[in-house]
Amino acid sequence: MDGLSKGSPLSTTYLALWFRVSDEGLIEIRDKAALAFESGFASERGVTTWAGRMKKLKELGFISCREGSTGEFHYVLIVHPLVAVKKLLDEGIIPKGKTYNILSERVIEVGASWEG
Repeated sequence: MDGLSKGSPLSTTYLALWFRVSDEGLIEIRDKAALAFESGFASERGVTTWAGRMKKLKELGFISCREGSTGEFHYVLIVHPLVAVKKLLDEGIIPKGKTYNILSERVIEVGASWEG
């Protein structure tokens, strides 16, 4: 994931979202500053940096967002990560190679499915 964002790591933002998610995968973000802080962005530009990471997660297909009272990322749906990765593989954004092989081994090991 971080390798797809050219110097702007996404994993801390993604994990902060995962820590808030319920079984349905839907998060309502009422306090962007708190989520920015939880994502590791504590500076004055924290919310701006966080929003940039959210846009990249959306662009890559790891999240789906709907606008609400707090802006573009008020409602966030976490897409099953294997579904997002498979789409990126199919589009050629992620090349098959060592990283793909390691992920595939782990998918089999835990009994998961690429179909989510």
